[in-house]
Amino acid sequence: MAARKKTRTRKARVVSKADKEFVSEAEEILERMRLDLADLSDQRAAGEEVDPELVNRLFRSAHSLKGLANLFGFDPVQNLAHHLEDVLDGLRLGRVLLSVAVVDVVDRTASLFAKLLSAVGDTAAIEAMSEAVQALIAEIELAKQPVETQAEEFATLDIEASLLRALTEYEEHRLRENLRRGRNILLVDATFEIISFEEGLSELTTAIREIGEVLSTLPAPGESSKAQICFSLLVASDLTSTEVDARFEFPDTTVRSVAAARNPAPAAAGKSVSTSVSEPIATVDPPDGAAPATSNDAPQIQPPDPREFESLKSISDTVRVDIRKLDELMNLVGELVIQRSALGDLVSRLHGDPATARIGSDFGKVHKALDGKLRELQSAVLEVRMVPLRQVFEKVSRVVRRLRVELEKDVRLELCGADTELDKLIVEELIDPLMHIVRNALDHAIESPNERSEKGKDPQGCIKIDAFQRGNHVVIAVSDDGRGIDRERLRAKAEAKGVIEPGDVLTDQENLDLIFAPGVSTRDEVTEISGRGVGMDVVRHNLAPLGGVVDVDSEPGQGTTISMTLPITLAIIRSLLVAVADQRFAIPLNTVQETLSIDPEQIQRSEDREILNHRGDALLLLRLSDAFGLPGLSRDEKSFVVVLGMGDSRIGLIVDRLEGQQDTVIKPIQGPIPTIRGIAGATELGDQYPVLVLDVSALLADALHRKEAA
Repeated sequence: MAARKKTRTRKARVVSKADKEFVSEAEEILERMRLDLADLSDQRAAGEEVDPELVNRLFRSAHSLKGLANLFGFDPVQNLAHHLEDVLDGLRLGRVLLSVAVVDVVDRTASLFAKLLSAVGDTAAIEAMSEAVQALIAEIELAKQPVETQAEEFATLDIEASLLRALTEYEEHRLRENLRRGRNILLVDATFEIISFEEGLSELTTAIREIGEVLSTLPAPGESSKAQICFSLLVASDLTSTEVDARFEFPDTTVRSVAAARNPAPAAAGKSVSTSVSEPIATVDPPDGAAPATSNDAPQIQPPDPREFESLKSISDTVRVDIRKLDELMNLVGELVIQRSALGDLVSRLHGDPATARIGSDFGKVHKALDGKLRELQSAVLEVRMVPLRQVFEKVSRVVRRLRVELEKDVRLELCGADTELDKLIVEELIDPLMHIVRNALDHAIESPNERSEKGKDPQGCIKIDAFQRGNHVVIAVSDDGRGIDRERLRAKAEAKGVIEPGDVLTDQENLDLIFAPGVSTRDEVTEISGRGVGMDVVRHNLAPLGGVVDVDSEPGQGTTISMTLPITLAIIRSLLVAVADQRFAIPLNTVQETLSIDPEQIQRSEDREILNHRGDALLLLRLSDAFGLPGLSRDEKSFVVVLGMGDSRIGLIVDRLEGQQDTVIKPIQGPIPTIRGIAGATELGDQYPVLVLDVSALLADALHRKEAA
């Protein structure tokens, strides 16, 4: 009898309340770290001097993550964060060279942090990553390339030795870096009344920040008294002491030069991208823990840092909320919206009966007040659900940085509109289609540097993502300056897939739209990077449940732009109520451009299509009764047209009646009822009868597809 083979059962992941709290706070720190890392990488890629505050923030993030992991006893993250903190500390103090290897290892450390956090509660998964943690720690240590410093750099400064001795290591590094860049080093001496020195010093510091960097703020040795206190501010600026003095209107303040501007020192070997950390003209405050030092002879008085109080305030004003609780809250608000409609119908009935008209009037006042407060509540809950696209853009930046190395392509990523906000649910569903578009652009559209040079293009390609609000929608346009879409090749692929027939006549836009047909891709080879040959159909498919549409525009040899148009929120929306026969429908108002009343003779017929000449353009018409097999008005009767539009697509929807506007809560149709194309869900009005909500994006796609096939 064969021995029974033993099988190992993996223990289920157990996530405690403390684990959830740790992961929530750690992910917030990690998100900030990744945003700063993306900015740092962009500055280096553009050949700019790196803002030292970015490195300071990265250091603080690593320090916070280490402390948090220690508090919750999560050793792998604590150990990794400790070594990352060391290398970032070396960077900010100028002891470690900001090399390609350092940036790469910091980026990969952030990625490993994310994997560790996703595995919290799964002991086996954490243990499986232990080797990766140790290997990365070893790489962090190897990436530390010390920067040689010269002690004699400060020998020529016209400054008291006691002040130099009082500088912290970070302040020495900033002084050394500004000397290397050839900037003027100034000493600003100021005297303040002790009872008001904090306000005066703050105003002076703010003024200096407009023209340079405050390297250090030190109590002036031996010059303070019981009623007054003196400070010396070491400043780096492109202006001379005379120019700075002329700008100041502060009493009891003197400015003198301690090192005149000179030509910037040449970069040392091995520092082609950037030497150590450098800064823009604006001032940079010392990192946490690097408060201004004092000399032995000076009074031990230091101005308080207002950021400490801001930090405490922000902590007390911030509460992390599970998105599921927000969903529950929004559902409750939605139910209140339905009850508000029911109350409105009741008030109307009371008004209509002379016997109850007076009480109906009283109820009407209450209903009006309730309506106003409910709208405020609805707006507040919706605002809480809104999140900026910055986090999505940061994910895209990481993908582009990784893929341009894998594909050996020089690509610049430009991001606009990162503060544009969308409902969190939509943002989460947006990530996959956006990533697919970007991967396609990198893999297929952007040429290699050699190919671009041969075409007379800049060897560095460009991908631009622009997000902006248009009415009640947000448009996200992804543009590249690559080779563009080959129309002939695209048509051949569509014919091979049976999407169109060889003799079909298409406009240029209809030809381009073939890229969204299922299974159509212009590439012969299948790659892991850009979707395994499934084409752009996946983008349209993923956007459809969100009520989104996608459009494409392309110029051969110049590039392609793919635009996604999405509603700002899917929670509670204003809808236009229409009717066909005895059936009512709700149309999201953010898709309605206008409504028209037309006579039958205004409708023109072309083959099996109906068209309306609307403001000089041919508007394709669709009868809602035909779409769902309902008995509608006679074609010889006057009817209403609802002009629907999303992105660049428009149609006119013919209905029997318009029945006003109302707030609606769209809910999916559940149970044995089959899914109906063109129906997004259902909503309940005040009369307790369900109303079907139209899926405008599907109606647009079907109508335009029939137009192309005609």
